[in-house]
Amino acid sequence: MKNPLKHLHRITRTGAIRALAALAAVALVAGCSTGTATSSASTGLASGTAWTTITSEVATASTGAGVAEILAANADTSEAVAAVTTDDDDGTYDAASATTITLSGDSASVDGDGTAGVSVDGGDITITASGTYVLSGELTDGQVIVNADDAEVRLVLDGAAITNADGPAIDIQDAGSAVVVLAEDSENTLTDGETYADTSEDAPTAALFSSDTVVLTGTGSLTVTGNHNDAISSKNGLVIQGAPALTVDAVDDGIRGKDYLVVSGGTITVTAGGDGLKSTEDDDETKGFIALGAADITITSGDDGVSATTDVTVDGTTLAVTAGGGQANAVQEEGFGGMGGMPGQQGEAGAQPEQQAQPQDQQAGAPAEQAGDAATAVATDAATDDDEDESGVDEATKPKGINAGVSYTQEDGTVTLDAADEGLQGAFINIAGGALTITSGDDGINATNGDYVIEGHENVDSEGDDGAVLTISGGQVQVSFTYSDGIDSNGSAYITGGQVVVSGQAGSVDGAVDVNGESQVVGITGSPSVSAADTITVTGADGSSWEMTSVFTSQYLTVLGLTEGAEYTVATTSGGSATGTAAALSSGMGGGMGGGMGGQAPSDGGAGGQGRAGGQG
Repeated sequence: MKNPLKHLHRITRTGAIRALAALAAVALVAGCSTGTATSSASTGLASGTAWTTITSEVATASTGAGVAEILAANADTSEAVAAVTTDDDDGTYDAASATTITLSGDSASVDGDGTAGVSVDGGDITITASGTYVLSGELTDGQVIVNADDAEVRLVLDGAAITNADGPAIDIQDAGSAVVVLAEDSENTLTDGETYADTSEDAPTAALFSSDTVVLTGTGSLTVTGNHNDAISSKNGLVIQGAPALTVDAVDDGIRGKDYLVVSGGTITVTAGGDGLKSTEDDDETKGFIALGAADITITSGDDGVSATTDVTVDGTTLAVTAGGGQANAVQEEGFGGMGGMPGQQGEAGAQPEQQAQPQDQQAGAPAEQAGDAATAVATDAATDDDEDESGVDEATKPKGINAGVSYTQEDGTVTLDAADEGLQGAFINIAGGALTITSGDDGINATNGDYVIEGHENVDSEGDDGAVLTISGGQVQVSFTYSDGIDSNGSAYITGGQVVVSGQAGSVDGAVDVNGESQVVGITGSPSVSAADTITVTGADGSSWEMTSVFTSQYLTVLGLTEGAEYTVATTSGGSATGTAAALSSGMGGGMGGGMGGQAPSDGGAGGQGRAGGQG
């Protein structure tokens, strides 16, 4: 199997799932239009202009969708990996049939049957024909260029170190198919210069740059330093598979596939002044998506950890993101405040903000506002005037853990997000399994139309239903937030299952739960208190129970995904226990656990409970 994600296009679905997939094929789950009710994806043509409206068909198909449905409606990536072999994924190659390029200082030597397809001009090595080219040794100032129209080119890095003082280390300008293989047990490095000699509109923007779709695979290691802009970037699609060990460090974006970015394997560590992983295509509704599979990914970014114009899917991924310095760098928005102060770090109910204890991270370091300014400054410095990059970070940077323009869908995997701004944002958020842990400076989970308009909700005000939908049907979800809301949907919210815990309490506009539209959110809220590393135990009256290790400290907590009318006891290692009856929770309503044991919700579902339940937050 070359790429597990591509096989999702062939999955057969029945019943309601089949109906949803059929609708998605016409309407395009990831897609939007320029204002018409019919997505251009139904014709298979790109719109040619940046779209701004998510159609009602797409909204319906995206609500509660699975990974297979999302990917089936996006651009097919199978052609990109058609040339990849099992040997490629294993990091092996046939040395007898390969052309070897030995790098040495500011030049190179070539040996093998394919020498006619390689030219060497000082430090510039240009490949113009099909073949397998094995690179080893060190090039101190030069680059490898692929300019082979319609050719199948395979670059094998087997102990290669390439540095270019005024351009990319590898520049794939033209190829029928391009595969970069990291040879088994090899260590490789690519480094570019701070400024490029080529300043044209179509100039490369990354240390490893491709104008065509490229696949990166193998089992060796690769360290890429992007001193100019990005570390790894493709103007078309980018696929990472096999089991490579990638370490990238970039002044702007870490890894970017403009049309799409598929990561189905490997261990990847990204440090980026801008976004960590990014896809930016905005004039073709089938593109601009990021699909994450069975990879282990760690991201430290100045701006968003993962940013996609359309969709982000997670299936079996281990993903850890620290964006903008994390929750420690939360910056209070102007005008925020009121009773209860910072809802995600609850003190005594009714206390003014200045009377409340500051978040733990702020106690240990600089004030949050100063730290946030520093993170913004770093990201701003990373921005360039490069038109193709489309990722320049400006003074309005609000680093999010994951920022999906249309949908975020998670079925399996372990995702940990620590963000200075929102933890997870998307118009349609679908969580059906796995673990999702969020610590955020602003909303933990934010379902919102973002930069787009959802058809039928064109004239909505800030407190109205913007058409976004949050669906949590399974998995373990934990949210800690500093300002705004723990779980916020500017549209509808349906939390029908899973094990969901949010810091703070529900019952106010800025609290654990805030839903503008239709709400199916059932839980209990209030005491007991909880400390970081506590075990939270939730036990139903029927004896069923589950546990979670807390990532936050708060005087209150809210537990969601429960059965309405059923009684539950919530206990924490350091805060004791309390019992309440699950009821509908949203802004200004809720069932509570009292200041001690007991505290049932009133029968009318309004704000209530004993003690602090239902108080301002």
